[in-house]
Amino acid sequence: MTDTVWTGLVAITDARYAMLAQLAGQWLVEERPEPVPTGENSGYEDKAIYVVVNREGLACYCGRTAPTRMLTRGAAATRLQQHVIRTRSKKEEWAEYWVIPLSSVTPDHVVSGLERTVAARLGIPLRHRARLTSGRRPKRT
Repeated sequence: MTDTVWTGLVAITDARYAMLAQLAGQWLVEERPEPVPTGENSGYEDKAIYVVVNREGLACYCGRTAPTRMLTRGAAATRLQQHVIRTRSKKEEWAEYWVIPLSSVTPDHVVSGLERTVAARLGIPLRHRARLTSGRRPKRT
C-alpha cells in the first residue's frame, strides 16, 4: 500500500450531505443523498461537486467537474476515474463518492467557489502537495 494522501476527518451522513447540497442554492439540480461506489456511474450531470470518502466513510477529497466536451456518463464518475487511474493511493483509499449535481449553466466561478466552501466545511485541503508556479527551482538564501 502507498502512503495515505488524506485520511479525512468528517463522516458524510445524509444530513451532512443535505447541508452541503443546499450550499449550491439555485444551481442545485437535485439532491442525491446516496453514496456511489467508486468506479460506478453517478448518474448524469455536466457540472458537479463531488466528495470522496474512504472505507471508514470519512471525507478525504473534494473536487469539481467542468467538462469541456459532451460525456456519455456523469462528469463526476468520469473525473473520479481519471483520478484513480493516475494515482495508486487514491485507487486504494477511495471507496465511495457523493455528488452535488449543478445546472449546466452554473458559472465556473460559482463551481470553484462551491468546491472551496464544501472542502472548508469538511476540513479537506484542496491541494495535497506543493507546486512550483513557474517550474523553476526556489531561490536559495
